[in-house]
Amino acid sequence: MRAYSATSDGCEAKKHLHARGKKLVRWPSRLQSIAAHGAGVFALHRIHSLDYLKLGLAVLVAFAHTYWLQSHMTPRLFMIGNGLMRVMVPAFCIVAGYFLYSAVARDKGNKWLARVAALYLFWMAVYLPFWLNEVHGLVSLLKTLAWGYFHLWFMAGILVAGAVILLLRGMARALAPAYEYRILLAAAAVCAATGLVLQYVALSGIAPIGVKKFSNGLFMCFPFVAIGYLCGRRMARLGMAGLPPRWLVLAATAAGAGLLMAESWLVQAWRSDQVMLDIPISSYVAAPALFVAVLGTAMPQPPIRLDPISAMIYFMHVMALHLARSLGFEHLGELMLFALGLPTLAALLLGRLPIPGFGKDRKRGRGERPRPDPAP
Repeated sequence: MRAYSATSDGCEAKKHLHARGKKLVRWPSRLQSIAAHGAGVFALHRIHSLDYLKLGLAVLVAFAHTYWLQSHMTPRLFMIGNGLMRVMVPAFCIVAGYFLYSAVARDKGNKWLARVAALYLFWMAVYLPFWLNEVHGLVSLLKTLAWGYFHLWFMAGILVAGAVILLLRGMARALAPAYEYRILLAAAAVCAATGLVLQYVALSGIAPIGVKKFSNGLFMCFPFVAIGYLCGRRMARLGMAGLPPRWLVLAATAAGAGLLMAESWLVQAWRSDQVMLDIPISSYVAAPALFVAVLGTAMPQPPIRLDPISAMIYFMHVMALHLARSLGFEHLGELMLFALGLPTLAALLLGRLPIPGFGKDRKRGRGERPRPDPAP
């Protein structure tokens, strides 16, 4: 479904844009011309840029699951696979949190959560033949549903993260309304620190800690979803004027990329290139910086809707890769053709049908505010 960031705070954002217009001189003239038309127009361009980002991240996820990097592993490739590419999940989480705020601001947080749950259960059902043989009883089934099959763990994580945010929001508003966002930020910081500590304890070999103990909805997804949620609030209140200076954002993005590569190089030098770095410390710099950089970049409207394509690539690429290998295709180009081509074809075909999220948006351009996407 088409993602727009307009919220009930839109009027307030528009007032801030006019009141603080002088601060926009630090942004490129193209963005200034967009902002001059008000927050709603800028939101449209901003979402185009996020659509491009989600598509790029989905392609990287598909590439990662070809396991080409693992089969050609070197210290340099380790810095890519366990360094630069580790920005994918955090960036997806931030995007999800950003749209969660849009839903919450319109009193549709529970509906957003229900849509995430429905998507997750639907695709778990689609992939049932892939994981059913791993279930050996009720407890095993519940664990599988809680953690998710393979790449669907992300949807389970987003579901947990969204539920935690809505729960904290409700509790804070009931007990300490003035500290709502401070409570959320503190909880996210504690969970982020816990996840990082557990991961590095596992890497050190001090204690046998499984990857699911830290790479999960609470300790990995929730902190980044909270970051996106807080970014959404700031943009709703201040519009483009709420973004940091462009030079600072680009510098932080470059620094984040460098830190990811440096951290991954140190890890492989310490523990060899056979380990996995799931949550780099530096991802807490790189992912938010990348998101803000994309958010503040005006992108042209694509000729076709990209969000259904990125979603289908994410959901379908695993079965597409299984099909490719079952047919004897093993080269990277062949695998990527299946992983990207089949989901794209499916999205385009579904786009010709009146299916929510895939069919043509006939209300587009008539003042309708489509609902935000719950997930990539």
